[in-house]
Amino acid sequence: MGLLRRVSGPRAAAPKIDPVSQALDQIRHAGANPKVAHQTRHFIYVPGVTAAQQVARLVSKPGRQVEVDTSAQQGYWLVVVRESLIVTAETMEALRTEFEAAAHPLGGHYDRWQVDIAGS
Repeated sequence: MGLLRRVSGPRAAAPKIDPVSQALDQIRHAGANPKVAHQTRHFIYVPGVTAAQQVARLVSKPGRQVEVDTSAQQGYWLVVVRESLIVTAETMEALRTEFEAAAHPLGGHYDRWQVDIAGS
């Protein structure tokens, strides 16, 4: 049975959750080594196929797989970037900055990333 605590007065702000720390915890919990490369997927949404193709060209680099696909978000196309890398706060922040810089001028946005655990 869980313990619930009611907060009286002004609501306490929820603690910020660091997504990279959360992912590293999940990698460790699954029994995988967080110091080895894992396959990551990054999701970028942009309005229109032409903008999606332009973002795909901007983020293409050796070692990356980039796909353009339709999206469930009406009016948007999805760019999926796959790359095998060691997940660190610095690496993920650099990728977020890169992908936002590519998408934002075209009216798009970097949505999120996922990690596939190596050997799973």
